[in-house]
Amino acid sequence: MPDAFTLSGFWLVLGKLAKRGGRKMISSALTLYYCLRDSETPAWAKRVIIGALGYLIFHLDFIADAMLGAGFTDDWSVILGAIATVATHIKEEHKAQAAAVADRILGGADPEDEDTTALSGQKDE
Repeated sequence: MPDAFTLSGFWLVLGKLAKRGGRKMISSALTLYYCLRDSETPAWAKRVIIGALGYLIFHLDFIADAMLGAGFTDDWSVILGAIATVATHIKEEHKAQAAAVADRILGGADPEDEDTTALSGQKDE
C-alpha cells in the first residue's frame, strides 16, 4: 500500500462515501485530513493519518467497498483507530473545517447532531 494516499484519490473516495458511507465517516476522514494538513501535527501522527487515509482510498480492501452493508466496515475501523491514536492532536478547528466541508458535500446538518434540548424541554443555563 505504499503511496496509496493521494489528494485526488482522497477526494474521489469522499464522493463515493457521500453516496454510501454516511456523514460520520466523511466527517471523520475529513477531520483526519485537516489534522494532517496542520503544521503543528507531529510527523508520527501524520504517518498514522496517511496510513488510514491511504487505506480508505486503496482499491484492495480487506472487505470490498462494493459489498452492500459491509463494504466500508474495515475502512471505518481504520479511520476510528487513527482518530483514537492521534486524538490529542485533533483540534476543534479540524472538526469545524471537516463539518463545513461535509455540509457542502452532503448538504445540511446531521439531524443526530442537532440540539435536542427543545424537544426535551430543558435549557442550558
